[in-house]
Amino acid sequence: MLRTLATSLALGCMLGSELWSAKASAERLPAPGQGYSHGIFIGTPHGPIELTAYAEVVTNGQLRMAKGSRENIPTLSDIQRVLCNLPNWQPGAIMIASQDIFIDEKAERRELRFAVRRLNISALELKVEDLERKDRLSQLMQGVGASESSPAYAFVVMVGNGMSRFYPFRVRLE
Repeated sequence: MLRTLATSLALGCMLGSELWSAKASAERLPAPGQGYSHGIFIGTPHGPIELTAYAEVVTNGQLRMAKGSRENIPTLSDIQRVLCNLPNWQPGAIMIASQDIFIDEKAERRELRFAVRRLNISALELKVEDLERKDRLSQLMQGVGASESSPAYAFVVMVGNGMSRFYPFRVRLE
């Protein structure tokens, strides 16, 4: 309960309306001894959603859930920002693919551009315009062959110590 409250407060400050202004940035820096909760969070209009499950690439090139299962993957429609706060891990890529990526190593996927803003020594905020814009998201979903039976997944790929973790979340249009 306390962790959820701390997470909500930290991400609520991050997702304010004046997020990109220099003055607002200086005011939102955490005081010494305070910081952001560890983890990967997706900012939505309803509050932050933590991504707890992740996948890793196995020897045949497919993605396999290493922590959690596909039932632990949230479905989101309004993505605003991504907060990455995993010490010794850095965002390596953001990509989108259909569910086929879990069974076919040659499944269609698209890598997305993102902007990074450092919040403190380990916390990074990512802005992924392609996920924020409904028209662009629709094009990407069609491009990877997403459908009702094979939904689209976006992945925040974190890299560290020669390893990659793929933190997935389902995306849908409303």
